[in-house]
Amino acid sequence: MAKPSRDTGLTLMQSHPSRELLLEKMRGKLATTRSSAQVATEHKREVHKRVTASWTMRVIALIALCALNYFIIGNRDVIAAKLHKPSVPRMPIAEQTASPDDQALYYVYALYDYPLWQKKFGLTGFFAVDQGLARRKLDELLPQVTPRTLGEISKYMPVAFKNGPPGKPED
Repeated sequence: MAKPSRDTGLTLMQSHPSRELLLEKMRGKLATTRSSAQVATEHKREVHKRVTASWTMRVIALIALCALNYFIIGNRDVIAAKLHKPSVPRMPIAEQTASPDDQALYYVYALYDYPLWQKKFGLTGFFAVDQGLARRKLDELLPQVTPRTLGEISKYMPVAFKNGPPGKPED
């Protein structure tokens, strides 16, 4: 015996209206809403772009700051003169034509006896003495100076005298 067919010619949606409402709801979700995984991935991309741009700007700012410092340190006297700011001039270098004795005394007096340095070498005003430069120059000149000059230098700092024949002073 055959069962009577339930096919009345109606579609599934027509026979169950609540299913049509569910289908419309599902279509809406597919069309407009993103999943939480997609939202998280997109958020990570945006954060990565901002962080990359942030580090790039930090590196550029650091390079610009270093370049500015290098420029200012190298040209501080010129910049101060243009801004009409008083600055302390650097110590003049001893004349290369002077004898090694005079050059050595120049640097010793600059380091240890500023008033005598100004008086003996005719300098007026105040100068910033570069102690490292003065000591380097003095170390270079010490082997070339006479014992009399070494005696003068020994008033200010310990020095080793040259060994010569006993009883015969060098001048």
